[in-house]
Amino acid sequence: MTLKNNIFLDALKRNNNQSAVPVWLLRQAGRYLPEYMKIRSQYSDFFDMIRQPEICKELTMQPLRRFPLDAAITFTDILTIPDAMGVPVKFVKGKGPIFADSIIKNSRLALTSNNVRENLSYVFEATSLIKENITVPLIGFTGSPWTLFVYLFYGESPKGRDEINAYLKENTAETHSYLKAMTDVIHGYIDEQVNSGADCIQIFDSWGGMLDQDYEEFSLSYINEIADNVSADIPIILYTRGKTIDSIVESTNIQCFNLDISDDIDRHINKPIAIQGNFDPIKFNLDTAELEELACSIFEKYKGKTNYVFNLGSGLTPDIDPNKVEVFLEKLFSLRS
Repeated sequence: MTLKNNIFLDALKRNNNQSAVPVWLLRQAGRYLPEYMKIRSQYSDFFDMIRQPEICKELTMQPLRRFPLDAAITFTDILTIPDAMGVPVKFVKGKGPIFADSIIKNSRLALTSNNVRENLSYVFEATSLIKENITVPLIGFTGSPWTLFVYLFYGESPKGRDEINAYLKENTAETHSYLKAMTDVIHGYIDEQVNSGADCIQIFDSWGGMLDQDYEEFSLSYINEIADNVSADIPIILYTRGKTIDSIVESTNIQCFNLDISDDIDRHINKPIAIQGNFDPIKFNLDTAELEELACSIFEKYKGKTNYVFNLGSGLTPDIDPNKVEVFLEKLFSLRS
């Protein structure tokens, strides 16, 4: 289908010359939408659901029907990679992702690179199907090797970082071996998403904030390798949760950043990079008048910035009222010239 606008991609290239603020939202499809929950209730296992390309298309398009958004993001999950590499994962209500095995339990945990692209074919099929049915750019994505390693290490969402930090010191070579194996798979994963229609790629380094002085060694170096192997005409967005981008910008060729809620857009907006994020989704709990006023203030502040995309600093959560999101986005959209 024909794109109705390019302002999202233009902003990523620092070339949005329209008096309009591009918009998309982290987790814009998902648990806060009743139409999502209706479909989710039909599947006992999350991965059974996302392995259905037609379902992923529908879930991707649900927020596009509700809100004036300038980009779609393929509905899938960052944990498709370890699952495809032979470590199955299930999503357990109240616990999140639970892996069939983990490094902390099994020091010889093996990853396989055999048939990985075939195992991930449902993502590429969904990407193609979504692309055929939308009129805005499509974002593909992947988890960073470090973030995927954290999940593999604990076999679930981490509760702390003492154990993994001890492992890094005592098993540095083994850690890099895991990171390299996932990096190699991610190269092909991104290539296939782009070949299937993704217009840009976001890398989610969701557990990057667990690393301090070792961030570049164990995370950013692998992210850089991934980004450097993507075609130059495909923008790469990096989202590192739990860190400000001060220590990252000078150590990467990536030029688009999704800011964490702890970071400050105004400290970075005039740098030669593209900026999105930072907005705390808890603000969607404001009343209607406050939301509309907030939308006006954001528009007035950033409407002349060629490198800005409105987005969140963390994903939408089930407690958010989609009607409040609609109030805010409709107001922001109405200010376009």
